[in-house]
Amino acid sequence: MRLENWKESLKLGLNNLPGEKSHVEMIPFRLPSSNYDAKDSGAKKSAVMCLFFERNNEFHGLLMERTEDGGVHSGQISFPGGKMDLEDLNLKETALRETYEEIGIPNSLIDVLGKLTEVYIPVSNFLVQPYFGLICNDFELSLSKDEVKTVFSFPIHELIQPENKQVHTIKNHKGINVDNIPCFVLNERIVWGATALILNEIKTIFQIVN
Repeated sequence: MRLENWKESLKLGLNNLPGEKSHVEMIPFRLPSSNYDAKDSGAKKSAVMCLFFERNNEFHGLLMERTEDGGVHSGQISFPGGKMDLEDLNLKETALRETYEEIGIPNSLIDVLGKLTEVYIPVSNFLVQPYFGLICNDFELSLSKDEVKTVFSFPIHELIQPENKQVHTIKNHKGINVDNIPCFVLNERIVWGATALILNEIKTIFQIVN
């Protein structure tokens, strides 16, 4: 599918989100986000940018591996993003700002097509608003050494292939091995947690629009 046709199909999909039903199969030991009262918990507003680009007539997603900093999300695979700053006008601005700060892609290269379903992360008390963005021109990465260990890409067909949705034993932020965690294996990396929930919604949208 050509880029412009794909963009229009995706916009339609983003206007009719599959929502939390696409999250549930990737949630191991917790309730869906809507079961938590994020306002009562004082959840921290945050946003991530789910980035995709075209290469060799196929679309690819972009993910990053966080540095080992001892935090609850230390070393995990994620989309670029973070907590909303007081200076941010809205969460879209948060996602774009964090993307530039963490991996060096400026706002001018990102076409934000829409929002995905919010995800609440109990372990860190973040309420995350994902955005879907297309990088429509050539780009170079500039990584924040304090926050990002590496960045990698994966072709869409890897996300769609059933064998790449697996169950693994994962070591959590307390160093405890937890069995039977649903995850994706993309470019030989294990992607789990909130990022896997968001990816499963993206996967569902891809399957609907293609």
